[in-house]
Amino acid sequence: MTEVLAAKGRTVVETAALVRSGELTAVETVTEALDRIERRNPALGAFVHVDADGAMERASAVDRLVSDGRDPGPMAGVPLGVKELHPVSGWPFAMGSTLYAGRTADHTCTLVTRAVRAGAVPIGLTASPEFGRASFTASALHGITRNPWNPELTPGGSSGGSAAAVAAGMVPVATGTDGAGSLRIPASYCGLVGFKPTYGLVPRGPRHVGAADNDHYGALTRTVRDTARFLDCVCGVDPFDRASLPAPVRFEDGLGADPGPLRVAFAETLGNAPCDPAVAEVVRIAAEKFIAATGAEAVPAQLTVDPRCGEAYRTLSAPDVYTHLRSAPAGTDLHPTLRGYLDAANAVDADALADAHAIRAGLVATLAEAFERFDLLLVPATQVPAFPARGPMPTEIAGVPVDHWGALAVTFPFNLTGQPAISVPAGTVAGVPVGLQIVGRRHRDAQVLTAAAVVEEITG
Repeated sequence: MTEVLAAKGRTVVETAALVRSGELTAVETVTEALDRIERRNPALGAFVHVDADGAMERASAVDRLVSDGRDPGPMAGVPLGVKELHPVSGWPFAMGSTLYAGRTADHTCTLVTRAVRAGAVPIGLTASPEFGRASFTASALHGITRNPWNPELTPGGSSGGSAAAVAAGMVPVATGTDGAGSLRIPASYCGLVGFKPTYGLVPRGPRHVGAADNDHYGALTRTVRDTARFLDCVCGVDPFDRASLPAPVRFEDGLGADPGPLRVAFAETLGNAPCDPAVAEVVRIAAEKFIAATGAEAVPAQLTVDPRCGEAYRTLSAPDVYTHLRSAPAGTDLHPTLRGYLDAANAVDADALADAHAIRAGLVATLAEAFERFDLLLVPATQVPAFPARGPMPTEIAGVPVDHWGALAVTFPFNLTGQPAISVPAGTVAGVPVGLQIVGRRHRDAQVLTAAAVVEEITG
């Protein structure tokens, strides 16, 4: 029988409360985290860099604030994993690629800076596939990252290292990115909460490279409240991010609110690829329990995503990948997904870009019209249970062949539209978790989080 390494440990909220009150020191929380990483990481490959000395120094600074009678912040002493796509000054910044092995970050991203300002203690970098372009986490640079529920399986990707670290109890929170599902997929496979906020809500500065406007920043946690706490610490306008938005409300304060009258639609698929029947059944049961618990009105989804959206996504994102690869030596061995993006970049012309933007606009209109009929859309967060850790991504679902976009069919459309979408645990299939995805209108992030908290309570 495969060893289960998934663990609980303290949450973000619990840890911060203990440190702020003086019942626990930040040095103790960091020491515990470093010990768990030493014991559990070799079997999982979640962390690819650990800065123990730097973490202890930052933890000591938190403890000095407490001893001086000052509040270190709402994430006081919380050990934080940082996805390796997020730069931290002085730490390695290879982005999972051998092309950048040995590179060191010369700045720290706003996301991490704000978390530290709130009292968090960055521990180290978590693994990502090369440039975050796969839904499983493995790279030539770092090897394979494994799922704590079953190390033969993937924790998902591209925030798979962060998911494995949190699910194994190494840290209570770790940053992530979501370009086509990279927070929601690992959350689903590892039994965590993974929230992709409205585009721009979590700033991506400074010096984020990308023009496709698909990438969202966030975190992986074990509870909805932890996610809300993290968002309250990092959201808000950033002058280094032209797309950043003001923080609308304090999310944690609203979690216990009555969701009010809701119209809720459930769909096993978005009409652009199939879903494994066992996954669909677990998610359907969770959706029905949510509708019953809230007294929501169940309405038909009647929603089909244009199958051309996958190629449109690739076309719009290809220049972003090309930015990383254009200086690669001829003959460089690339992951097949990256090769596909590079080929697409070399083929992009004005007609292709115009067509891709038109397809994206059509999808935005389709979903805007659909959300006039309902307030929340419930769909699976992943179409299959976790697959083998070394990959590849699924090429067949429920007996139907699928391409790269068919394997991401329930996640990437909401990156194109910029809507908030969260994966919250719904149950298990074959002994590993699967998630229910809750999607809302843009800027209705608080409503999505409140609904996720209800599902969390229902499913336990």
